Amino acid sequence: MIQLKKKVTEDWQNAFPELAVYSQNKFYKIVGPTIIGLELVKLPRTEDYRPYFICYPLWKQNIKTCLDNPIIIKEFNNKKGMLFSIPYAKHTAFFSDVLSEVKKQIPIPFEGDVSLKKLFSTIDEYSKTSYLSAAPNSYLQAVLQESKLALALCTSNDDQVRSILSHIQKSNWDVAHFAMWKVDVSQWLNQLQKMVENREELIFKVKQNKQEKKLEKLHHSKLEA
Repeated sequence: MIQLKKKVTEDWQNAFPELAVYSQNKFYKIVGPTIIGLELVKLPRTEDYRPYFICYPLWKQNIKTCLDNPIIIKEFNNKKGMLFSIPYAKHTAFFSDVLSEVKKQIPIPFEGDVSLKKLFSTIDEYSKTSYLSAAPNSYLQAVLQESKLALALCTSNDDQVRSILSHIQKSNWDVAHFAMWKVDVSQWLNQLQKMVENREELIFKVKQNKQEKKLEKLHHSKLEA
């Protein structure tokens, strides 16, 4: 099994040379104030795995907290519209077809720079996935809006900052759902206002996290406003 998993890692890394191997099943690159890439998740009680597109923030307290909660985690579907379940033992036989579908469905290209508009549209599309769209005023939706605000701040896009903050402040957030996550809506809104007022602190935290030794081998691209 060790050799099989090594082969899986090599094949995925070779397929996406812009991504560096962060760990055996994680392949990342840095795009502006985010980390994007692929993760291969072993499925419970099986010897199968499933690929996911992933996007993490870089403005949290440290790398651990950054990688604790992704902004986006997107599954890929096979030609029948079903989620992949790839046996490690049959990886070589399935890989070509899996890779073809993954390349079609990756929401943000791994090559070159990425526009803020593209990342925003990807977040908006992600917010429409079934388990998120069912509750448009939930805390989970609010977290996505907070991420968009942080991204706009990091790219110094003042028009976007004002637009997103205004949208957040005018939204009728589900207070009960926030409470389930032990978050007070008023306090959260105040924190966002402070984040806007202290933009330099946010940008400094991104720079600080990018200097972590764990990230030194990752390739970098710009997030263009």
